Amino acid sequence: MLRIINSSSPDSLKSDAFNEFAFYMFDYNVDSSIILAREAEQLALKAGNSRQQARALKNIGISFDIKGKTDSALLYFDQALLIARNKQLHPTLANIITDIANAWYAAGNYELALRHHFEALRYREGYKARKEIAQTYNNIALVYRSRRDYSNAIKYNQLSLQIKQELNNKQGIVNSSINLGSCYQYMGRYDSALFYAQKVMALAFVPQDVNEGKANFASALTGLKRLKEAKQVFASLLPVLDREEEQSAYISCLQGLGTISLLQGEVDTAISFFGKGVIYARHYNDREFVASFYKQLAHAYSQKNDFSNAYRFNLAEQSLRDSLLNEENLRQINEMNAVYEKDRQDQQIGKLTSQVSVSEQRAVRNRQQRNLFLLASVFLLVLASVILYAFQNNRRKNKLLSQQKMLIEQSLRDKEVLMREIHHRVKNNLQVVTSLLNLQSHYIDDEKAFSAVQAGRNRVQSMALIHQFLYRDTDNLTSLRIRDYIRELLSYIEDSNQNPDLNVQIEQQIDDLELDIDTVVPLGLIINELVSNAYKYAFIQKAQGIIKVIVTETPDRHLVLQVRDNGIGIKEDLKDKKHHSFGYRMIRAFAEKLEAKLTVEVENGTVVSLLIPAVNINIHE
Repeated sequence: MLRIINSSSPDSLKSDAFNEFAFYMFDYNVDSSIILAREAEQLALKAGNSRQQARALKNIGISFDIKGKTDSALLYFDQALLIARNKQLHPTLANIITDIANAWYAAGNYELALRHHFEALRYREGYKARKEIAQTYNNIALVYRSRRDYSNAIKYNQLSLQIKQELNNKQGIVNSSINLGSCYQYMGRYDSALFYAQKVMALAFVPQDVNEGKANFASALTGLKRLKEAKQVFASLLPVLDREEEQSAYISCLQGLGTISLLQGEVDTAISFFGKGVIYARHYNDREFVASFYKQLAHAYSQKNDFSNAYRFNLAEQSLRDSLLNEENLRQINEMNAVYEKDRQDQQIGKLTSQVSVSEQRAVRNRQQRNLFLLASVFLLVLASVILYAFQNNRRKNKLLSQQKMLIEQSLRDKEVLMREIHHRVKNNLQVVTSLLNLQSHYIDDEKAFSAVQAGRNRVQSMALIHQFLYRDTDNLTSLRIRDYIRELLSYIEDSNQNPDLNVQIEQQIDDLELDIDTVVPLGLIINELVSNAYKYAFIQKAQGIIKVIVTETPDRHLVLQVRDNGIGIKEDLKDKKHHSFGYRMIRAFAEKLEAKLTVEVENGTVVSLLIPAVNINIHE
């Protein structure tokens, strides 16, 4: 290649050499690949070679994709795609679309990755490129497996395997068999997983593939409870694995040996294998496997009756799973936003195309009108043809716009479902925190610490109720009716403060208002704090009492919150102490956030009032 580049060869041949050199440098120096591909592009432009120009742009896009710069990669892929479409370079076109799909997959947008893989598949089926069709099936299966859609992953892996068997592509057969075995393993279909693992072991000729097959074989045996056989395979395989090159097989060995040890009652041995697995998975930042090892450690310690460590690892696994779940939710939201933006851009392109078409039609009609007197009969025929063409063209465009509108509406509905699911997940996470605090309180002897934990639990529950109401409401995800919310919040506080020696009645006067969540969160926490304090301090040495909660809207659209009781009233010498308490500081902080006026009075008990100005609340009629 260097000899060609430095020779007096034609620019087209030099461009080809630079492209080959750029492709070769992907594995060694991506920045050098970009420089070489740019030189190939310039030479292709001089030579007028569209195929080499498109290939150079594609190589630049691949380089940026390797560097993790998806936006830059897609920019160059789109430029290459435009050239390939204009020049009808179908094999090149399919390859570019495949690279675009791979870029979206690396960015975590599985929907757009699938769309482009299926588009590439249509081109490759058009010119019957069997080897490339098999590769596309494999790519589609990979995306489905990432989406945990194992049924579709198996379907396309089997289609890929069928073509590879027809072409006698031994390495391809091994790769597809590994992928199929992994899918069946995830689905718990261990007989099928065992079959494909045996197939890999029989056909593989690369050491890494042989070891991968053995690891999958032993894992399938473990799933089938053939523990003695599985243990022998794992034990013989573990020492010979290259931890840098065979990460999947090494993790499978640690998991398998740990699981077998646990089933055989060798708990300490199992803990040792699982602990090594945590360290190894952390080293490669594979958090899914870290979470899996945490779960197995929690189970092992529980069998050992070491509930402290079992609880610690269970909590660590739950925390990591929640983090992974939140990241997956964010990925799905970003995916839907990207799909929506792409559909919107396609719609805008369609509108611009329509406008250009209309302008061209007008120009045609003007030219026809200038020749009207000379070619009257011909003009009428052409005009009829143009009208028919315009009608059919507009009908096609209207149909396309209707389809795009349906896609956008479906995308918005999907986003609503996902937002409701997020509220549900947040509510569940807050419920878990509430349960943990409640569980922790059973082990606290200090009265102040017990009271603080219970107060924290009630505060978390007040926020959990908000998310519960939000995901229940099918019509609104950003606001809620406070009458229902406050009624349920007060019922929870009442249940939490049951005292056989004290009979407290809670009276409510709540306007039927709908407030946005930014107002309801601090409002709920303030009500929780004030009512809980009334239970604790208002009725000392009393057998019964009344707490009244009022939330109403003034004529000038201000919001009034008032909590009053008929208790002993707050004493002056307690006011200063109370001002320094955490609860009072929290009430003051939320009042300042709402820019509300806070007053505390003694009037047949204690009366706490907040006046929230209309400018800081959002009341939905």
